[in-house]
Amino acid sequence: MKGRIVTLSAVLVVVALLGGALWFANRPGPSAAKAGDCITAPLKGGFKKVGCDAGNAAFKVAAALSTGDSNGCDAYPNVIMSVVDKAGTKTLCLAAAK
Repeated sequence: MKGRIVTLSAVLVVVALLGGALWFANRPGPSAAKAGDCITAPLKGGFKKVGCDAGNAAFKVAAALSTGDSNGCDAYPNVIMSVVDKAGTKTLCLAAAK
């Protein structure tokens, strides 16, 4: 019985690590959006820049930071989410589009 628990625990840890690695490798990147631009919700690993009056505009970029530190978004009170690119070199501070 103890051997099964250890084996099951090891399998769960491996599955969790693989899932985390897959999420990290495939998380959406910020795109080339700039402050004031509107973007869609992440689709197929990335955001798409759209007009702010578009029906699929999900977020408005409050700020585009040239660092991978999302704590910089704290300076913008209307930000509901921040996204750091895969390289960790750019952060988008996102507010609601509407």
